Amino acid sequence: MKNEKQILKKLDEITSLLQNKEIKRPLELEEKNFKINSDGWHKITIDSEEYLENPEKDVWESLSEECRGEQLFTYDSAIRETKKAGKLIPSDEQLSELLKTVEDLKNVKFPGGRDTGGAYYSLGSYLGLWSSTESSSTIAWRRNIGSTYSTVGRYAGSKGSGFSIRCLKN
Repeated sequence: MKNEKQILKKLDEITSLLQNKEIKRPLELEEKNFKINSDGWHKITIDSEEYLENPEKDVWESLSEECRGEQLFTYDSAIRETKKAGKLIPSDEQLSELLKTVEDLKNVKFPGGRDTGGAYYSLGSYLGLWSSTESSSTIAWRRNIGSTYSTVGRYAGSKGSGFSIRCLKN
């Protein structure tokens, strides 16, 4: 009888922990870059490459063969759209923990980036990933991964630039 009471008490403690979500799982990134529905977006052509652009003009989707469907977000649109989807962008500190080498990221595609002037660059050879950490009112931290690099770079960039998002697993 005493063992049964102890077992039931332990079971109650475990149930309480699970209900209160006090058990911390290890951090992991989603296996693919974050995307939103692009139905109804406007097609644009920049330097002979085609993209879809959302009505707010702050998210762009590549139509190139090698990166078809990959999307680039300004920092503010990244925060807005992941919040709508109930997803979390990792902080700068979390990305430092999770991404030390290119091998730490699964299913890597290199959609390039978009500068604040609207120019796209490095399609097929570069991946920029936003963190959720701001450096100032106009700058946020990101990670850069090049197709020929083995390491992951940490940089602060203009929030108006376009980069990809890799969310934390729920």
